Amino acid sequence: MIICVGIVAINNQMQVPEYIGRTTLMEQKGMATEGIALFPEQFGQLDLQLRLANLGHIATSQKVLAGAAETLADLGMRFSPDFIVSRTTVEPVRDTNILAIEVRLPDPTEAKVAADVIANEFKKQYHELNNESVRQSREFIEEELKTARKAMIDAQSKLRKFKEANELISIDQEAGVVVNRLSDTKAQLSNAQVTLRALTARRKKIESELASMPEWQTSGQVISKNPRWESLKQQLIQLETTKAAMTAGVAGQPRRGPNHPEVQSIERQIKEAKDKLNDLEPEEVSSTSETRNPLRQNTMDRWVSTKVEEIGAEAQCTALASVLAERKAELTRLPAQEQKLVELTTEVNSTTATYELMRNKLEEARVREQQAKNEASLKIIDPAYVYPVNQRKALKLILALLFSPLLGVGVAFLLHYTDNSIKTAQDAERVLQLPVISVVPNARAHCLPRQRCSEVIGLAYQMFTSNLWIASQNENLKAFAMVSAEPDVGRSVTAANLAVCLAKEGARVVLVDSDLRQPTQHLIFGLDNKVGLTNLLSGAATVEDVLIPTRVQSLLLVPSGPLPENPIKLLRSQEMKEFVEQLNEVADFVIYDTPAGVAFPDAVLVASYVQNAAVVQAAGRVSRGSEMDYRNRLESVGVRMLGAVLNRVRKEDSSGYFHYQRSYAGVGIAQLPGGKKVIKGGG
Repeated sequence: MIICVGIVAINNQMQVPEYIGRTTLMEQKGMATEGIALFPEQFGQLDLQLRLANLGHIATSQKVLAGAAETLADLGMRFSPDFIVSRTTVEPVRDTNILAIEVRLPDPTEAKVAADVIANEFKKQYHELNNESVRQSREFIEEELKTARKAMIDAQSKLRKFKEANELISIDQEAGVVVNRLSDTKAQLSNAQVTLRALTARRKKIESELASMPEWQTSGQVISKNPRWESLKQQLIQLETTKAAMTAGVAGQPRRGPNHPEVQSIERQIKEAKDKLNDLEPEEVSSTSETRNPLRQNTMDRWVSTKVEEIGAEAQCTALASVLAERKAELTRLPAQEQKLVELTTEVNSTTATYELMRNKLEEARVREQQAKNEASLKIIDPAYVYPVNQRKALKLILALLFSPLLGVGVAFLLHYTDNSIKTAQDAERVLQLPVISVVPNARAHCLPRQRCSEVIGLAYQMFTSNLWIASQNENLKAFAMVSAEPDVGRSVTAANLAVCLAKEGARVVLVDSDLRQPTQHLIFGLDNKVGLTNLLSGAATVEDVLIPTRVQSLLLVPSGPLPENPIKLLRSQEMKEFVEQLNEVADFVIYDTPAGVAFPDAVLVASYVQNAAVVQAAGRVSRGSEMDYRNRLESVGVRMLGAVLNRVRKEDSSGYFHYQRSYAGVGIAQLPGGKKVIKGGG
């Protein structure tokens, strides 16, 4: 609970406050018929929410956001445009025709500015989409009007000069009919040609827009961890750990300096891994979803409509040109002078009609343009305002307080069910297949020799000594070896505490440190190790020389002595066998401390001489199968297994400790007025 709540509290403390800049827009009226068909309504009125959703797609299109990003960059925003765009959302307000633009940033001023810029850019693009077509149409008609006016003036000038040169005032009735028919047909053809040119220009403009618009646009991306980056990260951690173990030195591995070839090789690998990590990104885009570009779809609809109109206008021009050719054939019946006059008059009439038509169309285009502005526009309802984001810090703390106990209980059960270490006497008997003759709670090491041990520890060893006393009476048990399969299980401490407990109970005890690899008994009892077992086995000392009294009455220690180069040679010697026999004659109990059995053969040799062994197993360890293999090796050389001592047991896993604490802790033990009674041999 402390860890979970602490993490949440620290996260709340370090969390940067954020602000949302929000502005709302509303489409004022329906779409103009002459504008871009943003919302093609094929079957009646378009659904309001779909209409707003389409507007939202346009507001988040690349063109709108890119224009907003450029404006924000020009304003010198502290945050990058890409970051601001990534924190922008455009959503319709439910059950309304209002569109909301929100920008979430750590700075309130910049959040407000960014919301305003994006809204204005959206309005600009919306206006261009809905008014570009009618604007282009008006500009085209203005250019055509200039051309028609010039053609009309030229035709009038030619007619006037022809009349002055030929002294003609007017044409007769028959020629007038031909003139009227030719003028009407030519005016219609001119009008159709103007329309065709306008549609062709519009189509080419739309095609250029389509060429620059992508058909698909990214609507979402899923970001995931880069597996190559993760693999290199784990490799780098392993290399750093290996380097630290080499330079610091660990058990079973000598310390290596920075110039050692293996250390330098590891450093090169670390450098290569770091270089590769720098070239990779921790995250990558695992999947991308795309949608059709709504702007391109709308532009495509415009192109189809314009192309259909262009084909129709082209067909109309072809038909009118054929009719005009038939009308001109009628001029062949008139005299040459009247024929020329009719042609010039027809040209004046057709150019005048075209000019008037262009003037009318220009007025209509201006009206349509103004109508499009009024009918299709976005109005800002609320200017951008800022409000802080509710980070729900109190709710997070409450949830942490509620769920952290559940998490802790879950972790505890998980650890319990996945823990296969030895904890109780039943676990030890199952693994070792030996009876557990004593359970020693976890306590200060070698506390009995220094007389700073709790009463419950002494009682645990008394359980062991009681079994030894009974065995010594019934089976003449004198010597036994304290053995263990694995190192660091408390074997030497158990041997020392057991020897002290036996001596205090009145037995004559000799503790032999036969661990010629890493002896510790002289350190436990605070004695010198200059002369010991190795001196005796090499013939440099006698039994009397190596038996050293300790501070505990009736307890003698045989230290290991100087460490030899070949311990196995000394332990296999005849002197070792004779030494064991001599100690059996002078002591009630002889306890031999040995090294770990899976690492050295020394313990098997010593146990083969004394013929008895007690196995020490530490609680809290995971069984690796070496215990049974070691026991089989001991039994193969005729060693009798006395049982097992389960060491370092947690007090909550020890039933004996539980009952002692509940019923006997604090109860005084009366002392006899006389001396102590010796069960065997006298002290």
